[in-house]
Amino acid sequence: MLGRKFYFSFLIFFFCFSVFAQSTRSGEGVVSVRNEQEGFAQVTEHVLSESVPSLLQGIWQGTDRLVMFSNQNEFALVLRVFYQWYNDRAAEPASFSEIKSRDRNNTTKSPAEDIQIQYTTIVENPSLTAGVYELSIKYPHEKFPVLVPICIIDGKIYMDFLIKDSAEVTDLRLSNSLPSNPAEKSNSTGFYRAASNASGITISQPIFKKEVLSYFVGDDGEIYRIRYWLSEMQYSYAKASFSDDDKIFSVDKYLRIGSNVYQCTTGRSTKIRNIQKSTKFEKNAVYDSDGGIVAFGEPYLVKVPEGNDRTALETSAWFLGTVEENNKRKHHAPKPLFPVTFPKYRWKEITELELYNPSTWNKRNLDIHK
Repeated sequence: MLGRKFYFSFLIFFFCFSVFAQSTRSGEGVVSVRNEQEGFAQVTEHVLSESVPSLLQGIWQGTDRLVMFSNQNEFALVLRVFYQWYNDRAAEPASFSEIKSRDRNNTTKSPAEDIQIQYTTIVENPSLTAGVYELSIKYPHEKFPVLVPICIIDGKIYMDFLIKDSAEVTDLRLSNSLPSNPAEKSNSTGFYRAASNASGITISQPIFKKEVLSYFVGDDGEIYRIRYWLSEMQYSYAKASFSDDDKIFSVDKYLRIGSNVYQCTTGRSTKIRNIQKSTKFEKNAVYDSDGGIVAFGEPYLVKVPEGNDRTALETSAWFLGTVEENNKRKHHAPKPLFPVTFPKYRWKEITELELYNPSTWNKRNLDIHK
């Protein structure tokens, strides 16, 4: 009997101790998160819009696709398959079939993908010649929209790019809380944060990067490469730092790119390690006119001038007409895999063969006297 009471008392004590320990650990976690967020400004939420940004409106052409962004919230994507010799109207609104019917063959899918897009402006330069935007793409068979960042510089779309300054400064300037300083346009030093992670504008979910690279350009032209990786931490304007001899540089600890958050330090540390230093970027860089946006590599899409100054219906008709004209082209017949070869033999003329044939002399004489 005494042993049974002792056993039940031990169970009650162990249960209470476990609940107390869990509540203590839970309380410590809440305090640590709260302390980490203290001292930082409230994160600005991105605002979605149905209207297409002015720099993005129109028709864009790439090596493997045509893309149209209409100001009537119409999005169309044509895949240029078979080495660009056939244009497949893969994604378009249902109203496009009323203008021109789609082809039906082994390449096309019926019906076309009806993709809905909303737009967010991340940053635009003061000259309004370049900007960074996020496309909130809602695919027909997906539950949630997908955020795809893009960059436009001088009528060209890039999928690999950086934005100068921290996210807090960029968000404040976009909301007009912090006016831009014209003197900073010519200054190339500072923090260039990664702002892209998608593989392209596609008819299905694109591939997103697990790691991105940001850079810090020093006063003497040295370039520090900073690696960021996917994180499950809550996004904030927190800072992290690294040093080079007696120089200390501060950058964003977290990056918010589309739907993902990246961080450059382990856990809650603010010390960046393993910084790589060089004198130039690894890829060919393209700057906008104000020096606030940097793009890498070749353009993903180039704007088509003919599709700019038109209404939505005229743009759609011109767009579909271009697709129809492209599909009328005929490719020349391919060269044979095994070309026909003839023997290299000199055939004598018939007159030379019959010159010394007596049986034909009479026939030749008759032909001459005809």
